[in-house]
Amino acid sequence: MSAIYEHPSLSLPVTDEQRDRAEHWLQEAYADGRITSEEFDHRIGQVLGASTRKELNGAFYGLVQVPASSQALGMHPAYRPLVPPQAKQQAGRGIAGFAHFSALLTSIFGPLLIFALSPQESYPRKEAAKAFNFQLVALASWIVLLILQGVTDFGIFNFLIGIAFIGWVVLTVVGGAKALQGDDWTNPVKKVVKIEALSER
Repeated sequence: MSAIYEHPSLSLPVTDEQRDRAEHWLQEAYADGRITSEEFDHRIGQVLGASTRKELNGAFYGLVQVPASSQALGMHPAYRPLVPPQAKQQAGRGIAGFAHFSALLTSIFGPLLIFALSPQESYPRKEAAKAFNFQLVALASWIVLLILQGVTDFGIFNFLIGIAFIGWVVLTVVGGAKALQGDDWTNPVKKVVKIEALSER
C-alpha cells in the first residue's frame, strides 16, 4: 500500500508569526463560545508544542473545515495572515452608519431592517443591533415621559422631554459617525440600561 501523500510544506518548521496567529484564532474561538475552557487549554498546548505545520494543523482537527485548495497547499486557515478589524469593517461602514442615521426618521424600524438584511457577524449587522437597542430604550423613555406629562401638571417633564430629545439626536448622530469610521463604539446609555433585544455580536 502506498503512503498517503503529504504536501512538503507540512514538514516546514512553525514560525513565530504562525504560532501567534493560531493562538489568536483559538482565543477568539474560546471568547465566542465555540470551544470550552478544557478544549482551549488542550488545543493551545498543541499550538505551543508544535514544531511543524502538520503538528500545528493538528491543534485545529475537528474544529475548522479546511477547504480542498488549502489542503492541497498544506495550508491552514486558522493561521493565515490576520485581517485587521478596520479592514474587515471597511466595506460595511456606510451601511453601518446608515443603520444609525436612519433612526432619526424611522426610529427602531430602519436599524431593524438593516439588521435583518445584513449577514450574520458582519459589521453592519452588529451596528444595526446597537442602533436598534438604543432606539428601543429611547422610544420606551419617550413613552414614559409623555405618559407622566399627560397625567401630571409638573412642568419638569417638559424640560426632561427637551433634554431627552437633544440627547437622543446627539447619541444617534455620534453612533452613526463612529460606525462610518469603523469604530467599535459603545453608547453610554448601554452602560446604564443593559438591554440587548438584538445581539450585538
